[in-house]
Amino acid sequence: MQELASRLFEKRKSGSDLKALARELMRGFYDVCTSSGLDRVLADIATANPPLDVSERSTLEEHEPLFTAVVQQIEAINLDGGGPRNAKVPQLANCLVAGLGLALVDEPDKRIPLDGTVRAEVVRTIAAALETELAIPKMRESIVDDARRRVDEVHHSAFNKIVAQLDDRGVKMLKQPKVPLEAQTAADRALLDARNALIARVGGVAIDRAKAVIAKANADAAARIDLPVTLRATPREVALLRACQVHLAASNVATSLVDSLTELARIAWRLPEKPVHPYSASKTFAIGELIEHPKFGRGEVVSMLAGRIDVQFPEGKFTLVHVPPRR
Repeated sequence: MQELASRLFEKRKSGSDLKALARELMRGFYDVCTSSGLDRVLADIATANPPLDVSERSTLEEHEPLFTAVVQQIEAINLDGGGPRNAKVPQLANCLVAGLGLALVDEPDKRIPLDGTVRAEVVRTIAAALETELAIPKMRESIVDDARRRVDEVHHSAFNKIVAQLDDRGVKMLKQPKVPLEAQTAADRALLDARNALIARVGGVAIDRAKAVIAKANADAAARIDLPVTLRATPREVALLRACQVHLAASNVATSLVDSLTELARIAWRLPEKPVHPYSASKTFAIGELIEHPKFGRGEVVSMLAGRIDVQFPEGKFTLVHVPPRR
């Protein structure tokens, strides 16, 4: 919510309508909840404010008591008054929390630690699952074929003109053709749905394969992928929802899926340990390498000059000799 408040505060002009700001805050809050698996928070707000229905993005701001409460909270902090600007953002976030009748709590750390090598395998697995389906030109062909099936036949002629102007990914229009507005709207909707369906399909396969990799390391961590984050939405569902928002390229979708599963399934990746090399004056070492010295113990090479290296050991920094690298 701090990020949301910061973004809205920075773009707001001094003296502008506080009610408009409240609406944007409440819409943004809804988006944060749906994109973070926090559907329980929305459900709790609905329970506390019957007959509120939180199935739509606009329902929070349309609930008069909640909207009024948020506006009053914002009015009370005097956004356009004095005081440091950096204090206004957390105040604005707190206005939203208070107006919606929420209380922030610190949850216990329930992350499951997994080795960094597992993450590397997950990344490779997801990338491999996406590579073929999201490659050019197959991706464009899949999107266009699916979208055509979604468009009413009466718009097919206009649809063909529209897709002829799509880029090689089937995402952007290179040139706007002259077609009826109704046909353009129908085509845009069909293309968007087709893109999202493609990500849901290939992303689902990628997550299945990643889940199998994670299960070999920790069955509980793998199971979390299809368990609710808070109420009903699962890490899988939210990860696919987020992936639909990134630029449609295999690398972007893969990164989004890995990051989302890590966050929502609460996985903590351990960094891979550096290899430790036994020290010998006849070897060549590089900055950052770990060495094991018979007298000083384990240390890290922090600097080097020709045939000498400085190594940081637990008892201090010592200069040792080595074979300088060839130029």
